[in-house]
Amino acid sequence: MNFYAQEFKLNLLPPDKLYCDFNYWNSLFSQDMSILLEKGHCVPLKNLPSKGSDMIIPYLLLALSDYKILNKETLNGIGLNNLLYLWFDKYSLNKNGYFQLTSLTRKNIT
Repeated sequence: MNFYAQEFKLNLLPPDKLYCDFNYWNSLFSQDMSILLEKGHCVPLKNLPSKGSDMIIPYLLLALSDYKILNKETLNGIGLNNLLYLWFDKYSLNKNGYFQLTSLTRKNIT
């Protein structure tokens, strides 16, 4: 097959749900995290207060890292910093253990 005839397929759209085991990580941190999960449920990450988003970013990095490992062939060469930059404003926090796409993002994708 001609190199130029091959399709280049790379999807950088974020998945609907980005799983993070909050229960496991929360056991390592303080009670503040459970309070943040309650108050921040379904709030877009970009709308969290700065101290709240500072607490969430390590969880998001862990979830992104897991996602990147599971999709290493398609995401080869794309760093976590790029995914964080591309996706931070697209997710809201969900107390059930994942980051979910905000409703505004869902409308734009469909």
